[in-house]
Amino acid sequence: MKTALLAGLGLVLLASPLLAQQVAPGLTLFNPNNDTTTYLVDSGGNTVHQWDMTAFPGVSVHLDGDGTLLRTKQVPGPVTIGGWGGGVERVAFDGTVTWDFTMSNANDIQHHEALTLPNGNVLMIVWERLNVLEAINAGRDPAMTIGTNWLPDAIVEIQPTGRTTGVEVWRWRAMDHVIQDFDPLLPNFGVVGDHPERIDINWPPGALAQGEWMHSNGIDYDAETDQIVISVPNFNEIWVIDHSTTTAEAAGSTGGNQGRGGDLLYRWGNPQAYDRGTAADQQLFFQHNPTFIDEGSPGAGNLLLFNNRVPGPPQHSEIFELTRQNDASGAFPALSPGQPHGPAGPVWSYVAPNPGSFSSAFISGAQRLPNGNTLICSGAQSWIFEVTSAGAKVWEYFNTMAQTPQTLVFRATRIERTLWSNTRVFSAASGGTLQLDLIAGSDHGGEVYFVVGSFGGTTPGLVIDGFTLPLNTADPYFNMMFNQPNSGPFGSTLGFLDPLGRGTATVTLPPAAGVPFIGKTIHHAWAAIDPLTFAVTMTSNAEPVTVVP
Repeated sequence: MKTALLAGLGLVLLASPLLAQQVAPGLTLFNPNNDTTTYLVDSGGNTVHQWDMTAFPGVSVHLDGDGTLLRTKQVPGPVTIGGWGGGVERVAFDGTVTWDFTMSNANDIQHHEALTLPNGNVLMIVWERLNVLEAINAGRDPAMTIGTNWLPDAIVEIQPTGRTTGVEVWRWRAMDHVIQDFDPLLPNFGVVGDHPERIDINWPPGALAQGEWMHSNGIDYDAETDQIVISVPNFNEIWVIDHSTTTAEAAGSTGGNQGRGGDLLYRWGNPQAYDRGTAADQQLFFQHNPTFIDEGSPGAGNLLLFNNRVPGPPQHSEIFELTRQNDASGAFPALSPGQPHGPAGPVWSYVAPNPGSFSSAFISGAQRLPNGNTLICSGAQSWIFEVTSAGAKVWEYFNTMAQTPQTLVFRATRIERTLWSNTRVFSAASGGTLQLDLIAGSDHGGEVYFVVGSFGGTTPGLVIDGFTLPLNTADPYFNMMFNQPNSGPFGSTLGFLDPLGRGTATVTLPPAAGVPFIGKTIHHAWAAIDPLTFAVTMTSNAEPVTVVP
């Protein structure tokens, strides 16, 4: 990064080149809670792209691996508790909605978060709208009920089948795994301290507004073990469940990779919720955003979360990193009688030097970045910032964009994608134009960009000035694009980025021209070049497009 490009951005801690070099590359994605627009901002706080939608988020947004935006949204429905949504949409780079699915009916209401699984299905948190009598008949103390609704959570997997349709292929229900010691004549009677895999239907003690029992506010998926982590703030716990089960197995206590059905494999944060500790042992306080740290980032496989209401004085927020407790097969250590799940505490945490200055009692999240830094969204403060592993703040951004006076931000994520394409399929028969959109951010404004491609895949890559262009350069197509920029089928493949570091290139195939390439996949990528030194300053991700008949 160049210090001159940081001037006047209000990012005081970026004033020195040394600190600037510590900021992780990429763009920051977020959607304010009271705004219909999802934004991408660069390190200077400039909006470099936005998706203008018609509904408020409900409340999470994600950028999928193919560059598609997965966005929850608010739709009219029977429940409007904080975090309500009811709809999930997939949105292309140009704002085209490619999937618009509603789950808001008398029985099920999507809320808080949805995410795309590796198989392309969508996992979402859902309120199951039951009658309070169903809770009482399952052992809930009637004195701890209000109104007519009982809203336990379920985790539901939907397979998209059309632009507005989808089929449910898997469901886990909290109500299938309850235990109670209130009434021996009712089902599920037992002692939760003897069954930490079960959920005490009478926890937390006290009546619940609108019957919302759990208020699950975040999920993440670990492909290595096929497990899901859930944040359950009303219990002040995170839970891990087995996704490898069938729906029938998820309703019981056998089956799946771990042989335990849908019972809780792991829980952490508040052992008094399962009679294996006291209030003094509680470590989580209305937490949000548990995530498995990505492979390639320091702490990979560990859990990172935002701990919202840590007692003081003053009350404040902290970021916790928890060591992974399960082995490579996904198995967790067996517990001795009376023993809670480990670890004893976080392996890493962040608290502000002045604790009260970093405090968000609700929403919020954190993300471990590949360079070891952690991106933090203190949502109630509309504040997104990045800290090193030593706790030094190296970047910050205050959200001022919202369609109402509120600027709350549920979560923010850093993405390293700088190349999008308008299609991943080329028709050899009809031809067409592939549009490649480049976004690097204002740090690269005015630099030269050069787009190239390869039929030979993304390896071994070409290392230039310490950056890797993810293409196989021993390829005739690469040589043609390299030697013939801005000519023939290649439009604006060489040019200058605009002041925000953006550019657009095209590749056009006339009808029938692609017939010899049917079945082949082309990858495109680009590099930014300093026009004064001719040094490469960054390289992009590779975008595939497959030629079909």
